[in-house]
Amino acid sequence: MTRNQSANHAGTRRRSLLTSFWLPAGGSLLDIAAIVIAAMISFYLRFSTPVARMLHPSWNPAAIEYFGFAIILGVVYVILSWSYRHYSTQSAVPLDLDIGRIMRSSVLAMGLVMAGIFFYRQFSYSRLVFLLTLVLMIPMLIMSRVIYQRWRKNLFKRGVGVQRVAVWGTGAEAVRLWNSLMKGSTQGFELIGFVGASPVQNGTSLGDVSALRQLWSEHELDAIMLAPSSDEEAQLGDIARAAEGTPLELLYVPPAVDVSRSRVQVTELGGKPVLKLKTLPMSGVGYIIKRLMDFGVSALVLLLFSWLYALIALAVRVFDGKPVFYKQRRVGMDGREFNMLKFRSMLENAEDKTGAVWAVRNDPRVTTFGKFLRRWSLDELPQFWSVLKGEMSLVGPRPERPEFVNQFAESVPSYLDRHRVKSGLTGWAVIHGFRGSSTGIEERTEYDLYYVENWTLWLDIRILLRTIAAVISGKGAM
Repeated sequence: MTRNQSANHAGTRRRSLLTSFWLPAGGSLLDIAAIVIAAMISFYLRFSTPVARMLHPSWNPAAIEYFGFAIILGVVYVILSWSYRHYSTQSAVPLDLDIGRIMRSSVLAMGLVMAGIFFYRQFSYSRLVFLLTLVLMIPMLIMSRVIYQRWRKNLFKRGVGVQRVAVWGTGAEAVRLWNSLMKGSTQGFELIGFVGASPVQNGTSLGDVSALRQLWSEHELDAIMLAPSSDEEAQLGDIARAAEGTPLELLYVPPAVDVSRSRVQVTELGGKPVLKLKTLPMSGVGYIIKRLMDFGVSALVLLLFSWLYALIALAVRVFDGKPVFYKQRRVGMDGREFNMLKFRSMLENAEDKTGAVWAVRNDPRVTTFGKFLRRWSLDELPQFWSVLKGEMSLVGPRPERPEFVNQFAESVPSYLDRHRVKSGLTGWAVIHGFRGSSTGIEERTEYDLYYVENWTLWLDIRILLRTIAAVISGKGAM
């Protein structure tokens, strides 16, 4: 190994250590501090407020004992978080996903510490302090996570801990990955160029795969992102052999459709393993809970916001005349058609001359008041009635019109698999910006299929939270 290659080895490992240890270590210390603050606030509320002194004037334990409890709780929480890879710095993790992780680790950490304290007989702890600590530590840890993400983002902007990466592949997935990295939507990576031919006009080709060791040395690469087309899958072994003897990380980026098929289940038949490549995406208790959530939330919205429905209906009638509602046939689960209602936001008989066409941004058919409705997604409110009846769900792939379903089924792979679940008011594709005619149906389908195959109740909650945020900001509307 040459002196230059040795220096590159050291640089690669130094950047890797900063990314994989020092930044997460800083996040760990922030979390421990957040838990200690939550515990000491709980101690104060339990023992130092006037009401607490009145109820238990004789119980005045030492704060140091609860400080020790807080440190132990913080350490246990951090250990669990490291084991679950919560401190990953390779890419920005959505805060809504972090909240679920925080809640899960907080409950588990508190349970483990309380189980250990049960055997510690030298001091009697207040169970109310434990409960208050659990309640307070979750928002404190969320604040800690926000601080950590901003700190990490600022470091990445200054080039600290950023990994130098190249992309390999010539298909559509490689182009999407390149564009994503160029936009800066993926934190922690500095894009250097392509290994092999470049599928984009402004892409820089560093050289051929056979010279990968030399490319690593010349460009101080830390990782190669592999985004092969179906024709290039057989060449992955060549990439792995070319990277032998280097500290290069190989990061495989499969097409979204392939990822959606990742939940392969193994069963047994006559003593032989059988792989389930396609199963019912929603079944059992989870499906029942989802339906109960759909029914409860939609009924609550219809009841609490009945005044808003009446106000919008009156406004549509005054500004745009009759009809107030717009009824359209859509295709739902298992290909069943249903009537989907919206507050009318377009001119009456808007499709008489054109037939069925997709709405577009700044559509001339949209009325002035209709623009306001669409700006805040208020035209979608009547769809809660479809959710209440069970024709739709709160979360799922957006329903399409029969004319478009027949068209897309012929041209988009696995398009009809979107109908294995109920259509939704919002969905995984919607919160990622795939909505309307300005986005590709192929990519939108990939996101929908990911949701179908990877559905969980928590995924639904995450999507709902991000949808609410998008609607409030006005970013989620057509």
